Amino acid sequence: MADFQEQLIKYRKQKQKRELLNNFKSKIKKFWMLGTGEDQVQGKCQTSIDIKPIKTVYAESSKVNETIDEYVSSSEDDQLSEENLNTNVGNESKCLKYTLWTVYFLFWVTLYVIAIELKFGMVFLMLSALFGIYFNTRTGPKKSNEISAYSIFNKNCESIDGTLKAEQFENEIRYGFGSVR
Repeated sequence: MADFQEQLIKYRKQKQKRELLNNFKSKIKKFWMLGTGEDQVQGKCQTSIDIKPIKTVYAESSKVNETIDEYVSSSEDDQLSEENLNTNVGNESKCLKYTLWTVYFLFWVTLYVIAIELKFGMVFLMLSALFGIYFNTRTGPKKSNEISAYSIFNKNCESIDGTLKAEQFENEIRYGFGSVR
């Protein structure tokens, strides 16, 4: 039983370190993006809840089960309140996002006009295009459950919906739609 408790404490410390690192990364990202870099999971805003580890040593396994049952019931309540928060935060963040993008655009136009006056307009436009391409492409790794547009990179070479495969093309030519025989 003591070995299990030590492993549990070790796991909680590792998890806490990972959460601390992820929080630091997200704060840096939000600072760098000036509030426009929202963490979204399938179209919903993601909120984080800090959970402090329990520092109680359990004498019996029945106490562990009771604590787990209490934690599960309280986490259901947390999920309901989190859904209510997500709807309010989503509307406010959209307004902030559009306002910031408008300010960015106006700032870019101002710099572009200044660059034109300095006979540097075309170079500024090309550099802006390169920066736009770079910052609008993903440089991080692919998520584990994400499907690639290139079927060769997916499990079992599965293709995404709407892809024209050679087999499908061949069947349509041979037995095609509306072909006269």
